[in-house]
Amino acid sequence: MKNTFTFIILISAVAIALPLIGCSKDHKSSRDSAPAYGGGGGGGNGTSTGTGTGSGTGNGGDPGSAVSLDLTWGIQEDASQADLEDMAGRIKKFNQGVWDGTEGQAYLGEQTLVNNSSEGNVLIKSIKGPIGNPPAACAMGGSGYWQIRMSTAAIPMQCFTHELGHGWVGPFQSEEYNCVSAANDICIQGACTTGGEGVGLWCDPSNCLENQQCWNQMQQTHGWEHPGPGGAVPTCNVTIQ
Repeated sequence: MKNTFTFIILISAVAIALPLIGCSKDHKSSRDSAPAYGGGGGGGNGTSTGTGTGSGTGNGGDPGSAVSLDLTWGIQEDASQADLEDMAGRIKKFNQGVWDGTEGQAYLGEQTLVNNSSEGNVLIKSIKGPIGNPPAACAMGGSGYWQIRMSTAAIPMQCFTHELGHGWVGPFQSEEYNCVSAANDICIQGACTTGGEGVGLWCDPSNCLENQQCWNQMQQTHGWEHPGPGGAVPTCNVTIQ
């Protein structure tokens, strides 16, 4: 039986003051005709200690009772070992974004990075390719299915956490592109600039500028505290295959 997919998609738009990332409601999956939703973005660089077919490891904070989200990342090209190492470092950067956004209650734990593969929880078209249009997407289906699809590892960090928000953190079925306040570092589900890592927090009833109030859904889904315990980000281990 085929999964029913809903695509969370991103497209780049140019504004007078700041470049924004928006959504396209008429995009359809080639496997389905489900309506589409959009996403947001942030950016940055990472480094890796992984080599060969081994893993990148390191010392991190105590995760306590935080959820370890263990994902498989498929690289949809035959990437060089150097590029795979760069991608492992980028994943570790994303780990910081997940940890900060969930206030120390979720992180990217054991990650598997598979070269020349079109299977996984996260697919990357090209590690060092250009940011596409859309830059990233999240397919969602029944029984909690989700899959993030990135055009490149160069997408801003908030673009990844935004799509993870649609697929797992919320999960959020709608958008709130106008919920943006740099002063309050919100909202990951809002529209974002294409430069820098972008905002790093999800909104709550006290600072939401639209009506989604992300933390209400997050607490309902995961039972997390808000504010959460925070602390030093736990280690993100990346195994390269």
